[in-house]
Amino acid sequence: MSWETQSWAAKQRPGSSSAKLVLLGLASCADANHCSFPSVQWLCDFSDLNRKTVITALQRLEDGMFPLIEDTGERRGRTSQVKVYRLAAGREGTQSDPPSETVPKAEQYRKRNSSVFSRKESQKRDTEPFREPIPPLSAKADKAPTADFDDRLEKGKPAKSGRSGKRPSRGTRLPSDWSPPPVDQLPPTAGKLVEQWPSGAYEAVCETFRCHWHSETRAVGCKRDWDAALTKWLISDHAKIMRDAKAGVSFAYLTTQRSAGGKGKDVLPPPVAKADEDDRSAAIHNVLRTELGQTAYETWIERCALIWDAPGVVVVTSSEFQRSWIEDHFQSKIMAAARAAIGSGVRWTRFQVEQPIRRAANG
Repeated sequence: MSWETQSWAAKQRPGSSSAKLVLLGLASCADANHCSFPSVQWLCDFSDLNRKTVITALQRLEDGMFPLIEDTGERRGRTSQVKVYRLAAGREGTQSDPPSETVPKAEQYRKRNSSVFSRKESQKRDTEPFREPIPPLSAKADKAPTADFDDRLEKGKPAKSGRSGKRPSRGTRLPSDWSPPPVDQLPPTAGKLVEQWPSGAYEAVCETFRCHWHSETRAVGCKRDWDAALTKWLISDHAKIMRDAKAGVSFAYLTTQRSAGGKGKDVLPPPVAKADEDDRSAAIHNVLRTELGQTAYETWIERCALIWDAPGVVVVTSSEFQRSWIEDHFQSKIMAAARAAIGSGVRWTRFQVEQPIRRAANG
């Protein structure tokens, strides 16, 4: 083994990776005279290449423009059939990086002079004139004049959206003391629809709107314009209200005579079945008062009778509209409240209108 030959082979660029591996294999077997005679199978094992690729690589090394090996004509080995190659290590005129037959000259020049290119690019960057960095968008927005915004407000035109406007970037929750505006103060589109609704329907939809957004804890519960949100809600519910009115559903239950700052008077009295409530009914009422909030509880649940009829709860109301509305919007909450107050033995909830029921004897 000749370390000089191996060092020489490591510096060569025969133009392909397979030829480089075969050359390193020949160099690892070379003697002091740079002669090597490994078998083709040994070179295959050394380079992990197949036999055809090794033979092609040997021909490439021997027949290139600058041959790196030559066949001495001698044969050695057990069968005296193994060729003896002399490597061109130490030969005068050999190049450590000869041009390849397959790699383009421009690519060879770029590889040989990669350090030169990187040095030139570095010098170019060092000599480029200094350019002032572009300020961030927020800095531009802070310097933007707001005169256009004020002028558009004075003329009654909507202000342009953007960072320079005075509108808050984040929304707010629905105020706890929110109350629906009068019908005549609604936007024209929503106002014309609400005028077609039966008596009490507007109050019912607004109460649903208030309960929904007061119970919403996610980020979607923050709005920039609650009047616009109510308008969208009214337009979306118009078709359902008209279908319910056509089906005979009465909304008169929520028709109230509202004073300037207080609540109105209830049209319908509580159901007679309120007299059948017991301690379990009171426990369910307490859980619902906490879960729904005082306002929603007083509006919808307080006047209902919650009767335990094992293994379920019967909700008795004073009107068909009250029954359908509570069943649509509060059924799951009543079931959860009953299980929290009585236990997991509650299996169902049933809704009916002014039909007192008697508890079972073992209830």
